[in-house]
Amino acid sequence: RYVLHMITVRYCIETHDTNAFASVVYRFFASLDCRDHHRAAELVAAEGSWHRQGTVLVGRAAVLAALEQRDPKRQTAHLITNLWVEHASADRARVRFYLTAFETVTAADGTVGAPQMLGVRDCTDDLVLESGQWRIGCKSSRRFLPAE
Repeated sequence: RYVLHMITVRYCIETHDTNAFASVVYRFFASLDCRDHHRAAELVAAEGSWHRQGTVLVGRAAVLAALEQRDPKRQTAHLITNLWVEHASADRARVRFYLTAFETVTAADGTVGAPQMLGVRDCTDDLVLESGQWRIGCKSSRRFLPAE
């Protein structure tokens, strides 16, 4: 004998929603890599937080201030893989992905150093719908490779 279990779905994730969620992640790191710090900060919710390098940055102004401190001789490339939506509702979503980071550093004589892989991080972006736009409510990650 079989027992059917009823499942109530409160919110169906549409393809356009998944694309919108992924777009926030991709645009954030693209903004970092082209050093458009204002655009990166604008993708964070007004009261959003970013757990970055042992510090919790809260709000757009804190994110922008931290990004403006980045070394101008340092060029980065952030590669996003294995992106998936863990769960979503009408005004919140959790996106998980791996982030592989590379950097080069330009020497005083203008020579650009060889790219170096910094590692792979297991990341979580909790998104919130704010003023009709998906924004980062909380950004966090943990080192994946090399393992902590």
